[in-house]
Amino acid sequence: EDLRTKATAALRALERDEQAAWKALRARGIFRGSGPPAKVAFLYTGQGSQYPNMLAELREIEPIVAATFAEADEVMRPLLDGRALSDIIFVDPGDEAAVTAAAGELMKTEITQPAVLTVDLAITRLLAAYGITPDLVMGHSLGEYGALVAAGVLPFGEALEAVSARGHEMASLDVPDPGRMAAVGAPREVVDRIVAETDGYVVMANVNSSRQVVLGGASAPVEDAVGRLQAEGHQAMLLPVSHAFHTEIVAPAAEPLRATLRRLHLAAPRIPVVANVDGALYPTGPDAVERIVDLLGRQVASPVQFVD
Repeated sequence: EDLRTKATAALRALERDEQAAWKALRARGIFRGSGPPAKVAFLYTGQGSQYPNMLAELREIEPIVAATFAEADEVMRPLLDGRALSDIIFVDPGDEAAVTAAAGELMKTEITQPAVLTVDLAITRLLAAYGITPDLVMGHSLGEYGALVAAGVLPFGEALEAVSARGHEMASLDVPDPGRMAAVGAPREVVDRIVAETDGYVVMANVNSSRQVVLGGASAPVEDAVGRLQAEGHQAMLLPVSHAFHTEIVAPAAEPLRATLRRLHLAAPRIPVVANVDGALYPTGPDAVERIVDLLGRQVASPVQFVD
């Protein structure tokens, strides 16, 4: 109803050629552009943003969204021991126990990653149907795979296989200490100092902004760093993750992932993609595929250089 009201007001201003009316309409959230359209970048979210029933309403009313989940179910059923991905994500919102159980399942890395990728691609396809396509794409951690599908580097079905393998390898790592991660809101120089003062293995796993990073590393050192930051009055919070992603702890998952990627049908990107590993654009040209495999292998245990 709100959109209908705004569209009617905009049409009236256009029909009457009322230039002065547009200033008043801006206050109501109605904007008129001029000149060539601006370029559009799509940014794809990473692990941690998932929740039960994500996109449930759009799945009900948009066939493109429903078809994307159906496609994901077909790919993922053999990888999830016969279960459909949709049956894990979508539950009765009024059933508190079912919602809690779904939230728990979606915390499992091997389920989270294909679930978030499916949501990413469902939205991408829906926007494309309405004429909205990206000129450049990037993603945060897992989200980089959504960006790669949008850029034509990987078909959706094969990207699901890749992230499923990525999640499975991470979840099944047999290490004495899977590590911890912590979100920190503090100036970069403060975090650098605390990391340097902390005994043991702790690094910046995500460099998200000049005042927000995620630490990762061995459990005790990360917990120690969190305590030091909190003692100095900074925000620091341990994250509920299975492993310390983007650290050397998960490096053993890189080579099996590379092996999976090498048997898939990768291609050079059709539009620019920004890489997490170095903040540079993904390679193009005749040797692009092998370099892309290397980048994605390195991405598992390398910091997300989001500021770059």
